[in-house]
Amino acid sequence: MQENRTKYLSLCALLSIVTLHAEERVVTPKFTIRSQGFNSVRRLPGETGRNIFLYDVDRCECGDFYGKFSLTPEYTRSFRPHEIARCLFGDALGNDDVLKIEGSRVAGRDPNALLADYFYLPTDFESSVCITPRIQNFLVDMNYYVGADWLWRGLYMMVQAPLTWTKWALNARENIINEGMNGYDAGYFTPGALSRGALLDNFKEYAAGDAPGVISQVMPNGEFNVELRPLQFAKWRKTETRTTVSELRYYLGWNFLLCEDYHLGVNLQASAPTGNRPEAEYLFEAQNGNGKHGEFGFGVNGHYTFCRSEDEEVAWTFEANIDVSHLFKARQRRTFDLKDKPLSRYMLAEKMGSEILFGLEGNDVTPSAQFKNVFTPVANITTFDLDVSVGAQVDFLAWIYRDCGNSRWDFGYNLWTRSCEKFERRCDSCNGFESNTWALKGDAQMYGFGTGFNGVLQAAVPLSATENAATIHSGTNFVSTSQVNATSINAAKANPNIDNPQLATQDFIPAALRVNPTGAAATNPQINTSIQPIFIQETDIDFVRIKGLTQKLFTQWSIYNPCDWVEEGEWYPYFAIGAEVEWAQHHNNCNNECDDNDDCSSDDCDNNTIDGTCVRCALSQWGIWAKFGLAYH
Repeated sequence: MQENRTKYLSLCALLSIVTLHAEERVVTPKFTIRSQGFNSVRRLPGETGRNIFLYDVDRCECGDFYGKFSLTPEYTRSFRPHEIARCLFGDALGNDDVLKIEGSRVAGRDPNALLADYFYLPTDFESSVCITPRIQNFLVDMNYYVGADWLWRGLYMMVQAPLTWTKWALNARENIINEGMNGYDAGYFTPGALSRGALLDNFKEYAAGDAPGVISQVMPNGEFNVELRPLQFAKWRKTETRTTVSELRYYLGWNFLLCEDYHLGVNLQASAPTGNRPEAEYLFEAQNGNGKHGEFGFGVNGHYTFCRSEDEEVAWTFEANIDVSHLFKARQRRTFDLKDKPLSRYMLAEKMGSEILFGLEGNDVTPSAQFKNVFTPVANITTFDLDVSVGAQVDFLAWIYRDCGNSRWDFGYNLWTRSCEKFERRCDSCNGFESNTWALKGDAQMYGFGTGFNGVLQAAVPLSATENAATIHSGTNFVSTSQVNATSINAAKANPNIDNPQLATQDFIPAALRVNPTGAAATNPQINTSIQPIFIQETDIDFVRIKGLTQKLFTQWSIYNPCDWVEEGEWYPYFAIGAEVEWAQHHNNCNNECDDNDDCSSDDCDNNTIDGTCVRCALSQWGIWAKFGLAYH
């Protein structure tokens, strides 16, 4: 009766933990921004009627032209770091943007803390990690425009090339509260006990890609080499910088209405990707450009002067522009979490094999697989090369400007939005995921101990224990840490809440498998194994896609041919200074029913679209710029 009550209370505690984290927001596999080059605010204000879209150009001899060349240095810097951190870490962050790291044996541990056991840290380890991400850009936007009215009235061409330096800093600072003294008991990671000295010193070591490596231990029934692998993808590092031309953008346009007080035109535009490609090695990897997407699209632009003074020195004008482009397929690498398990990429997976090398049974049933002495972060098995495309991105710009003599003042509004990504499996990596091989370890004991041929209770037997219900916050055995003592630890070590628990026995010398390698049966309970284990399947992976939406206010002041330095018909200089503030909108709700994944085999990759949750994340930033140009009329 007491045993049933204990099982009931353990189940209730387990269900309470699962319920607590069931509604956690989805986190993005990477943080994506609009390309530094896709920004009409730098390209158009201050130009119409002064340097571009001129109405009074004679169709003269072939080779005559009007045009302009400008250099626009701009510095931008992100704000609202909380929003970036929430996109990356979701509800695991506290209100002060802090991740807590706590081991499974920390008394009264925070249920929202990340489990230190996954990071090769002691069970009594405690730390807090403060995260304040920041993105900075400095670019020089080179823009060349030429009017080709000698070919066709209103015809023009434009080329844009932003040379960009970008710096992405995760700014993760770990404060160690208790470095921990505990090692790991026999059977948790390795068949023998694992000392504190074999473990990592802090969480940032794990996040940077450190690991204990291969641990060799000799037991009475042989030598065991247990591999504790490092994190290979979604790692953390202090900063990353990239310097390159973000992309080359080309425009071919025609103003079919062209008068002094109004114009209306259309253009075709394309982009050649010259920036960097997402490789998923780091969580907060610098993005310079548009992610190696080729682009093709169109634009519409028009202005109307609605007020002009009698002496024509002052005029008020409204102008609007819209650019729409499709982002073609680009190979990108992404690291994903498991469904309904945010940040599970940082949990530990155990390798299983169907060859049963040691006699193991549960209630006289042989398991379908047995632990094969390898642990690896989940990120290492949920990273994929994909073809990524975007249906459309839109840049809408509307502004009013006041002309007065040789100067102009612009102020207006800009909207940028990008539709949800589309993933397609690459045929050269269809078989990258190993089915029926990996399972979640959680806080399960991985070895039981039986009687060896010498009659001594020390023979280590790998189990088939898995914890499919484990989360980044906890396993399923240590469901309550309000009290941590020898009794509660021993009870948890018996694997009471693993998947499909059955009492484990050895079949080569029939006997119960025990929790500890030594000790009388009264204080050394029989351990459970999973009959049968539950594997991580590809359908368990949440292929989270990203979309974006930002809104911007800007202003710019321009001066043309100051002090009438040059005469008509010659090249003349102009200058402008401006500022912008851009706000991102975020949401983390799945907006479609899209959890079914299509299989992809090496023989048939025609139907290879991958659906998944779609989240909105974008960058809030401010920027200031100066424009230096030469125009020829």
